[in-house]
Amino acid sequence: MSTVYLFTWLMVALRAAGIVAILPTLGGQPLPPALRVALSIGLATILYGLVPHAEQLPPDIVGLLFAVGGEVVLGLAMGFIGRMVFSAVEMGGRMITQSIGLGGVPGVDTPRPGQEPLASSLSTLAGVLFFLSGAHLGALAAFARSFEFAPAGLGRFGPASAEVLIQASQHVIELGFRIAAPFIALDFLVNLSFSVMGRAVPRMNVFIISFSLRSLVGFALLATSGTMIARYLWTEFDELPIKMLELLPLQ
Repeated sequence: MSTVYLFTWLMVALRAAGIVAILPTLGGQPLPPALRVALSIGLATILYGLVPHAEQLPPDIVGLLFAVGGEVVLGLAMGFIGRMVFSAVEMGGRMITQSIGLGGVPGVDTPRPGQEPLASSLSTLAGVLFFLSGAHLGALAAFARSFEFAPAGLGRFGPASAEVLIQASQHVIELGFRIAAPFIALDFLVNLSFSVMGRAVPRMNVFIISFSLRSLVGFALLATSGTMIARYLWTEFDELPIKMLELLPLQ
């Protein structure tokens, strides 16, 4: 292997490592480090002889460090875009948990099945749809095509990359509220109804009855909302490769 190909292989592996480190998995939990390294090496071995690369090697160690940092950061940013959809699902699952009267553990990390079973189930559903929709193939295709706009060793962002990252972050909140909106409305209607009934019939134990009814109707609504959630996620996964490539200089 010549020095140019070895340099290209290293740059492809580093960009792949950034994406693999953040891209979602079926269960929402991060991949073991050994598996992440193996996937990065496998992608680099497949693509290093096919993708465009820098015409000249870095002249010194400083240039090499800049090239390494650029590839890692670009890979992390592309993986971050893919992770945003799952963050929205986790946010929506936590809001649904609170809206139907279940206990939840506040936080921004990946929900644990033992503590947040509903949010964890929705995250797993998103992981299944991610693979069923072929979004993993689209993400890999976007990764391979990213070298057409930012050759290996010249990892750089496009002029609109900051705006893309900001929009992706704000879209998490929008999508999370869209997923949880029916349940938030249900919680509001149940509380409003039993507030009126509590004023009309003071001896009624409004809290106990409303809690039971909210959980019962909430689970019934959850059982019929799978199509709505799947439609939202399918659209997001279909647009994922385009959003990943928008980070790059496309001209």
